[in-house]
Amino acid sequence: MKCKRRSSESMANNSSAPSPPLVSNNIVKDITSRLPIKSIKRFQSVSKAWYFLFNSNDFISTHFRRSSSHPSLLIRRFHNPTGSKFSLCLMDNQTAINREVRIPFLGCLVRYPRIVESCNGIICIDISPCHACGFVLWNISTRQFRGLPRARINDAHKPIWMVATGFGYSRETNDFKLVRAVNFHCNVDESPLLSAEVYSWRTGSWKLLDERMIEERIGSCVIPGGQQAVTVDGSMHWVANGVGNLANRKYIVSFDMGNEEFRRIQILDRLPSAICAKVVGFKESLAVALYPAKSVYPGYGTPLNRMELWTLDKDYTSYNDSTCWTKLHMIELHSSGLSIPIGVHNDSQLLVKRVDPQCVSLSLFDPDNKTIKTLPICSSDYTCEFYSYVESLVPVANAGDVEVENAQE
Repeated sequence: MKCKRRSSESMANNSSAPSPPLVSNNIVKDITSRLPIKSIKRFQSVSKAWYFLFNSNDFISTHFRRSSSHPSLLIRRFHNPTGSKFSLCLMDNQTAINREVRIPFLGCLVRYPRIVESCNGIICIDISPCHACGFVLWNISTRQFRGLPRARINDAHKPIWMVATGFGYSRETNDFKLVRAVNFHCNVDESPLLSAEVYSWRTGSWKLLDERMIEERIGSCVIPGGQQAVTVDGSMHWVANGVGNLANRKYIVSFDMGNEEFRRIQILDRLPSAICAKVVGFKESLAVALYPAKSVYPGYGTPLNRMELWTLDKDYTSYNDSTCWTKLHMIELHSSGLSIPIGVHNDSQLLVKRVDPQCVSLSLFDPDNKTIKTLPICSSDYTCEFYSYVESLVPVANAGDVEVENAQE
């Protein structure tokens, strides 16, 4: 009996002692930061400690660094020529599995939205009827979205001709920035006026840029709307057409998101008008893909149907020096149809859209080993737009010190 009494007392004492945690917070963080966001959202309800952990800046940064090495493709499909019927889907380029994406705020829009860019898990969408003046930031994974203040530059004093936009992330300032470059209509004897403004994710406001400073740095030019700005090394880039004394010239307009200044980068000497230029980011360098506007253009070198990939030398000294470009790859195209470079996926694979009379197809081309991987997309689509997408917990509102640089483990 005494032995039983001592055993009972011992058990009582042990039960009253605080039990050590089954796993440490560091282990929880290490395991859960490798999970998809859908699972993390479910585990938020386990405890208050887990909720605050998953919403902390440190956890958001760690999760992003691990997920950034596995980007997906965000595909916007148009099912008719007017674009009134469209769909969004995410495709894992490893498994080729498509997942339809629903836009939660679609019912309140006056027109179907245009995607400006997808960057670090945040998608910037233009929801305005015209002139790209209304925007929404949207995180597909967390289902958060936020309307931005209306852009400040308008057509009250002069009619707007064309608007180019860009959305990217600046490591230097730890800030997402949205740029809006506006060309106004002008008389025949005038150069088109370019105005620009930039929205900061951290401040939540628009800032007008000095027009005279823009003119001094890039000259008179037109940045065609509709093209995707490419962000490389903290700067956005567009292909622009020169006017005035720069007429019939193509060059790159670059916007440094750190110091918020424009500059001009010469592409190559006197590109023929039938040669198209697409600016891309390739292996952390600024690059440009040159391709014929038609399937075969005999006036460009030899009569070959080809695409060329040129990269900008990292040690260039002058933005006006066309010799700072190096031809990296020459890609032979098919004899029929039209092959159009539309971007670079995972920093090293050229994304090429092939347009035939019967269908539209998409391929990933690896210039290093010359391999081509055809991705399955609906052949009945009228056309498609493609964006690189990475899952992230980054909030659409400013979250202070969340670091979302594209670092990998």
